[in-house]
Amino acid sequence: MLENFEFNYWFWFVLTLVLLGLEMMVPGVIFLWLAIAAIFVGGIVYIDGAIGWEVQFVIFSVLGIISVYAGRNYLKKNPIKSEDENLNVRGARYIGKKYKLERALVNGEGKIRIGDTLWLVRGDFDGEVGMTVRVTGSDGTVLLVEPL
Repeated sequence: MLENFEFNYWFWFVLTLVLLGLEMMVPGVIFLWLAIAAIFVGGIVYIDGAIGWEVQFVIFSVLGIISVYAGRNYLKKNPIKSEDENLNVRGARYIGKKYKLERALVNGEGKIRIGDTLWLVRGDFDGEVGMTVRVTGSDGTVLLVEPL
């Protein structure tokens, strides 16, 4: 079946696109480095189309190992930093802000409205509807508050 298959530069360019597509779907930043190796092999085959498929795969393997190793070292020295450290900790975004109680704080639990969402709040006090509270922390999906 593979006897008639030709490993020309188009194969490597398509493999590059497939690897980049996998990189977008799978976390880990490994397919990016393999895609870089594949595009280099595609460029080499484009320049010299007489290279056998065995040599092409050896070049791809060597370049793949080198690029993965170099990429991992680069990312260790220059880690990707998020612009928003509270991106996945939604409750932490509200710490220090003031809100009014939407539902009275009874036995230490009540609710506040932030945007279109009602948040469960806990505090060491009882408060009436409309009382202003400050968010001091979060515990999962529960905001911790103190009276003002």
